Amino acid sequence: MDCGVPVDDYCNARQDNNLEIPENIHSTDHFFIVFEVDTTYPNNNNNQEEEEDFEEDEFVRVESKDSFWVRCPRTGHENLSRDTISDMLTQAGVPIHKQDFMVDAISDCADEIANSAFNDGVRVLPMLVSVSTVACFCYYEDEDVNGDQ
Repeated sequence: MDCGVPVDDYCNARQDNNLEIPENIHSTDHFFIVFEVDTTYPNNNNNQEEEEDFEEDEFVRVESKDSFWVRCPRTGHENLSRDTISDMLTQAGVPIHKQDFMVDAISDCADEIANSAFNDGVRVLPMLVSVSTVACFCYYEDEDVNGDQ
């Protein structure tokens, strides 16, 4: 898949009070954020010489789960900085060129959680971020460049 081909990437961020939260050792308010990332990669085994109809093995699906503790200042907005959100997405395996709308959605959700009357007095603010992306061939190009160093 070419980077110029539009795909339906997905990102949903929400408060999830059912997350298993490890013991909080922080003395200030913090987000506990879990990223569940589902990435579909084009299968790079293009050994077939003739064009065939779509086959399931043309793609490889990878699921990952990462969690983060991030301090929450409880301000009106920007309770999570764009840089912090991008760093978490990158660590969770989301390519930078796919992050723009995701950063906005996560930032908006963080502000809603931090400012909700429901969460007054709550020290740990749980957030679940579900992401689904379709990787493009530039993934392999980036991997080749980084692997050659």
